[in-house]
Amino acid sequence: MIRTVRALALVLPALIAAPLAAQQYGKELTLKKQTKISDIIAKPDAFEGKLVQVRGTIVGVCEHAGCWIQISGDKRFQSIIFKVEDGVISFPMEVKGKEVIAEGVVAKLAPAKAEDESCEEGKKDAPPKVRINGLGAVAK
Repeated sequence: MIRTVRALALVLPALIAAPLAAQQYGKELTLKKQTKISDIIAKPDAFEGKLVQVRGTIVGVCEHAGCWIQISGDKRFQSIIFKVEDGVISFPMEVKGKEVIAEGVVAKLAPAKAEDESCEEGKKDAPPKVRINGLGAVAK
């Protein structure tokens, strides 16, 4: 009985701490400075092609292959897609709701062409979409 209690005393703290441990996805983070998601969204031309590090809460995960996460921005109702190379990094659904620090290269995407020209996405003056092509992330 005493051995069982001692064993539990040794194992229990590790089991409790396990969910709190940070999980690394892809490459290790290298940047020391973080960029606000709101800054990237406001000025995508200034950040296009640049390596950035962002922080936020994971509010969405690709349900098919875990190939992207949606990270909440520092301003209400803003978020950015963090897209990773298929098969290189795969985010499990369990990361949704966790805080993430992520690094990648900002990519400006042309507005999608819509068959219905009345659709905002089909307008020539529609703002470009922006995402981060992910290299590495740490979720906790």
